[in-house]
Amino acid sequence: MEVRPHHGSTWARRQHPNRLPATYRRLQGVQHLLAFYDVHQDILWGYNRPRKRWQELLEVLHRLRRRYPGDERIYLVLDNFSPHKRKEIRVWARMNNVRLVWTPTNASWLNRIECQFTELKKFVFDNTNYHSHREVRNAIIKFLTYRNRRNKKRKNINLKRH
Repeated sequence: MEVRPHHGSTWARRQHPNRLPATYRRLQGVQHLLAFYDVHQDILWGYNRPRKRWQELLEVLHRLRRRYPGDERIYLVLDNFSPHKRKEIRVWARMNNVRLVWTPTNASWLNRIECQFTELKKFVFDNTNYHSHREVRNAIIKFLTYRNRRNKKRKNINLKRH
């Protein structure tokens, strides 16, 4: 994620469109969202990190493991990004009752988290001009909180109907 203006749409009155400011220099660098999606509970969460190496991944995996009882096996679907395949990650997974499942090359659509990013991009990035990574991170947290609460209510309403 970069701190830069993004095109988008809005429900504002039609006028001359606002021009996006030029971003020739991006002094703040990039941030990476390491995200997880629990398909059973329909919960999406993520952690922003300045880098996406195996060390950051391992740190976030520790947080993931703490969310579930230790005797409960976690099946973690991953793409073929090289830090995911590090020996340290595979050893940690074996020691912590986590099963790593790899998507086939060029088949990211098989990973159920990918479709969750469409809504995140629309709500967080469309028609924005953030000034810092902190603003982006706060917007992501706000969206994830809203999304998970909304989907939990939907799930409860559907359970009551049946």
